[in-house]
Amino acid sequence: MGSLGSFLGAVVTVQRIWTAVSPAAETWTHFVVFQHPGVVAFLVMDTIILIAASSLMTVQATQIARNITTNEAVNAVRYGYLRTPEGRFHNPYNHGCRKNCADFLIHGYTDDNEIVWPSLQQVAR
Repeated sequence: MGSLGSFLGAVVTVQRIWTAVSPAAETWTHFVVFQHPGVVAFLVMDTIILIAASSLMTVQATQIARNITTNEAVNAVRYGYLRTPEGRFHNPYNHGCRKNCADFLIHGYTDDNEIVWPSLQQVAR
């Protein structure tokens, strides 16, 4: 929603500025920069927000497609269940992009089975 709102705000602003009538003595860009500095400042801030919101949306979409949380992605080396015996990354909850996205968008959650962790007594042996 942030990306869409920011994009629509920029489109409306550019459209209104583009259709503004500038005096014949000056160029359009000179007219906009000196007669409407608030619009230029808005467009600069809107561009920064659009880039940030789009980056966040992209990262979240890839994590949904991989069925992994931000914490798991950042701390994958700390979690043993995210590594194979060879030490490579492996997410046991990843069911493929289509099922992961469908579960998230339709159900709002995934139907993952819990991993049965060994008890502390078994680990201590």
